[in-house]
Amino acid sequence: MDAMQQQEMAQAEARRRTSDIARIEMALNRITQGEYGWCAACGEPIAYKRLEIDPAAALCIGCAA
Repeated sequence: MDAMQQQEMAQAEARRRTSDIARIEMALNRITQGEYGWCAACGEPIAYKRLEIDPAAALCIGCAA
């Protein structure tokens, strides 16, 4: 039972890492396209404090809610 739980936790961690890598790659693409820091939904600037907390954020706080 303990081995199954550890395996599930390892799989969840792998999924989280894959998701994080994808978000970082998308942020890097936005940088090269000159779109980093702008909301992908409404086009408004993303607050500096939000980007400071989550540099891969693609949405402003209003659109993320």
